[in-house]
Amino acid sequence: MKECYDGIVGLALADAMGVPVEFLNRDTLKQVPVTGVTGYGTYNMPEGCWSDDTSLTLATMDGIVKNCGIMNDQTYDYIADNFVSYLLNGKFTPTG
Repeated sequence: MKECYDGIVGLALADAMGVPVEFLNRDTLKQVPVTGVTGYGTYNMPEGCWSDDTSLTLATMDGIVKNCGIMNDQTYDYIADNFVSYLLNGKFTPTG
């Protein structure tokens, strides 16, 4: 379980590092490489904000953990409800 947790934290951190520079070209990134968590940039979001990739991963993992696994219809319904909450209410986003 710890490895899974560590992987999710790693995903969120890497995503937060990439959000401010998403879609910049390789030459720009060579001149100003990403060496830590910064803010603003591409989406004008504060430091530490992750993208929809992490939000939907968190929504998925919440469903799996709360339903003790993935191999049942209840988990799928819960995950789908989480996705709707993400879309309509900003649940699982860094800014709420």
